[in-house]
Amino acid sequence: MAVQRALRERHPLAGREDEFLALCSDLVAADPEIFTIIWEDPFSYFWTRLAYELTGWCLNPAPLPAAVEKYCAAIGTEDAHRALALHLEEFKTFILALEMKTSGRRRFEHPLRTTLPFSIPGTEYSVLGRGLIEVCGIDAGQIEVVYQGITMRLNADRAEVDSATPRLVQRPMVHFEEVEICLKPETFCVPSIDARAFLEVPAGYQAQQIPLLRDALALIARHQPQALEHLREMMRVIAFKPPTLGDYSNISLSDLPGASIVSALNEPYWMADALIHEMLHNRLFFILDRDEILDGVPDGEEVGAFYSPWRDDLRPLSGLLHAVYVYIGVCRFWFAAWKSGETSGMRRDYVQDQTVRAALHLKIGATQLRRHASFTDTGRELFAEMEREVDALLAAVRELNLSPHAPAVIARADGQIVPFDKTGRAMSILDSIIEHEAKYDTPRQCGDLKAILNLA
Repeated sequence: MAVQRALRERHPLAGREDEFLALCSDLVAADPEIFTIIWEDPFSYFWTRLAYELTGWCLNPAPLPAAVEKYCAAIGTEDAHRALALHLEEFKTFILALEMKTSGRRRFEHPLRTTLPFSIPGTEYSVLGRGLIEVCGIDAGQIEVVYQGITMRLNADRAEVDSATPRLVQRPMVHFEEVEICLKPETFCVPSIDARAFLEVPAGYQAQQIPLLRDALALIARHQPQALEHLREMMRVIAFKPPTLGDYSNISLSDLPGASIVSALNEPYWMADALIHEMLHNRLFFILDRDEILDGVPDGEEVGAFYSPWRDDLRPLSGLLHAVYVYIGVCRFWFAAWKSGETSGMRRDYVQDQTVRAALHLKIGATQLRRHASFTDTGRELFAEMEREVDALLAAVRELNLSPHAPAVIARADGQIVPFDKTGRAMSILDSIIEHEAKYDTPRQCGDLKAILNLA
C-alpha cells in the first residue's frame, strides 16, 4: 500500500501513525480470501483515496481537491496533520472486520473515536445508535465500547431494536444465483456524505424489501443476464429508502463504488430498471477512474448548463454522459421485457412507455453530447460506440412498431402504474417528452426536438 510505505519512510505525524502501520501490516498479512472480501467493500475505496490525498497534503502541501476539502470540513479541521491522523483512526473498522471474520481478539492502543452509526466493512454488521462513541476493542465477536462514559459490550445476538443507544446489528445478505448484496445503509454514513435521512428508517426496513429485490433480480436474469453478471462483479451494498424520503429516487456516488441507494418502489420492473441503472453508474465510475472521457473540464469545476430529458434541472456534461451510458443498458432491458410478451394491461403499457421513452431520451442525450462535448481519445471511442447503440435501439423501436404516440404511463411512489396525467389529461409518450423540453430546456438547446428524433 502506497500510503503505508510513505508513512513508514517519512513519518509526517511524528509517531502518531505507528498504530495504523502495525494494524495495516496485520490486515495485509491476513488470509487472502478474507483480505479480499474486506478490501472489496465500498468503504475501502473511500478510505484509501482520502488517505492517499491527505498523506500527499502532509508531505507536499498543495491546494486540495474539492472532495477532500469537503471531508476535512466534515471532520472539523483544516489542519493537514490532524485530518490525516483522524482519518487513519477509521482504519480500525477494517480491523474490527478482520477479527469478526476470524473470531479474533484485539484491543486498540488508542480507542477509535467515531460517530454512530457506522459500518464494519466487508461484513454484514453495523453499529447503530446516535452520537459519539469510543471503540476499545473486540473479543469473539463482542465489541467493547464506551458510550456517554459507560463501558458496554455489543453483541449482535442481544441487539436492541430501534434504540438510540449503541447496538451491533447484522444486516440482511441477499443471495440470488451468484449475486450477493448486503442491504446496509450504514455504508453511506461517512463524513462528507449526508446520510442523515437513514437515521429515521426503521431497522427492519431493509429486510422487508428482500422479496421485491429477488423479484427484480429474477427479471434481470431472464431479460438481461449480462447485467446480472455485472451486478455480481461490481455491486456489494444496496441501501433501500422509502420512495418519498429525500429529494432523489436512487443514487450512486463515485466515492463509494459498488454501493447504491435505491427507493423501495413496489414494482418489480421499475426495481429491475433501477438496479441496472445504478450498476451501470458504478461501472462507469470504474472506467472514469482509469481514463478521462470528457476533455477540457477541470475536476469539480463543471456547471449545470445543459438540457437533459431525464431531469428537471440543467446538467453538466458529465451528467449527460452518465445518463446516456446507463440508459443504453436500461433500454435493452425494456426491449427484452417487451419482446417477451409476458406482461398485460397497464403493466404492458408501462413496459411500452419505458422502452420508447428510453430510446427517444437517448437520442436527445446523445445529440446534446455530440453538439457540446469535447472528448479525449478514449472518450471519442466510447462515445462512437454509444451512438451506434443508440441508433440501433431507435431502429428497433421502428422494427417492433412501437409508437411514440402510445399512451404515457408512470409508476407512482406506491408502485401503482397510472396514466401520465400531471395536467389532468392523458398524454402520449412523445407529447410528454415535448412538454418536458418546452418547460425545462431554458437555454433552448433542443428547440429542434422533432428533427433530433427524426419525427419532423
